Amino acid sequence: MTVPVAGRGPQVEGVAGFFLALSTITILLRCYCRALVVKSFGVDDWSALVAWILFVFFSTFVITGVHHGTGQHSVDLPPAEIPVGLKWWWACEPIYVLCNMALKFSIGIMLLRISVSKTHKIIIWITVSVLEIYGLAYFLLFVMQCVPSSYFWTRYTGGTGTCINPVITVNATYAYSAVSCAADWTLGLLPISLVWNLQMNPRTKLSVAAILALGAIASTATIVRIPYVKDLSNQEDFLYATTDVALWSIAETGIGIAASSFATLRPVFRTFLSRSKLLGGSSSQNASNPWPASGHPGYIRSRSKGGLEEFGLRSDIGKNRGVTTVVEAGVDVERGDGKGVMRSISERRGSGGHLTSAPTAWNDSESRLTEASSEDSESWGAGIRKTTVSTQNVR
Repeated sequence: MTVPVAGRGPQVEGVAGFFLALSTITILLRCYCRALVVKSFGVDDWSALVAWILFVFFSTFVITGVHHGTGQHSVDLPPAEIPVGLKWWWACEPIYVLCNMALKFSIGIMLLRISVSKTHKIIIWITVSVLEIYGLAYFLLFVMQCVPSSYFWTRYTGGTGTCINPVITVNATYAYSAVSCAADWTLGLLPISLVWNLQMNPRTKLSVAAILALGAIASTATIVRIPYVKDLSNQEDFLYATTDVALWSIAETGIGIAASSFATLRPVFRTFLSRSKLLGGSSSQNASNPWPASGHPGYIRSRSKGGLEEFGLRSDIGKNRGVTTVVEAGVDVERGDGKGVMRSISERRGSGGHLTSAPTAWNDSESRLTEASSEDSESWGAGIRKTTVSTQNVR
């Protein structure tokens, strides 16, 4: 049996439907980008996918609960429907907690992949660990607040059991909201520090930091929900009193999934703009596939034919890297004509002015280029046509 959707039920149903659609679209775009465009579907993507699956269950339970009394006053409901509505409300809360645990874990792993500083990594691990541990504790508290759990909804129909003081649940929810907000803002502001020292122009730094910080938007819904948490102790008109808690919990999770997915879609937008004839994009190979095939997350700079800066994703960020710059001279690089001469600035000059191959440190690259340019100007040919930069592990 279901009851007509009335009271504030349509609001809850509409918000749940909207964020379910938004999260579905964004997670599909994320999967397409990470699996097909970047070709690197990582742990953070799997965790985000798990969060979305849980959110689908969460939204389904919410909408089902609306048809059994969520958002309506108890006096307006048939007595037999009140425990059914409470049962669906109870089922939503554990799913909500698990969904946010998976989501925050996904955001943390994504930021770890682009972190090169040990301090940043420690901050991320501490933040995510505290949130996950408290989330698990809050999950267990809610599931076991009544013994047996079914007493949460059967106490209105003569069931037997015991429940903890609802004030404890309210205070635990306040604490969970505070921890969640602190984690969101920590993980949201950290990208500014992560990209501060990257070799990008200021506009690109700002855009990358803003994209990565989108996950912090979800904390806005958490903050707005805090004044309504006290209504969780309203036992007389629970389904109506907790409507705002339900609305902002849906918004918090839906915004979080959508925002974290948007943060991974830069390659899709850049590829689309590069292919667009209308926007003056190029259909060359560089434009159609500007992302490295092995592109695991971690920003690495590359340059397209039109001079646009791209940032692919690599898994080897954080390892010690060396740089070898290969300069080709006396050859038409675009056409492949002529007799090319290839030299490397990673070569060391031995006795008698001869070049000998030896590994160089990252800090030597600029000085070696100056040295090679000044001392070998005559033997380098007609001029420098192209410079290629590659990286290699420095053990």
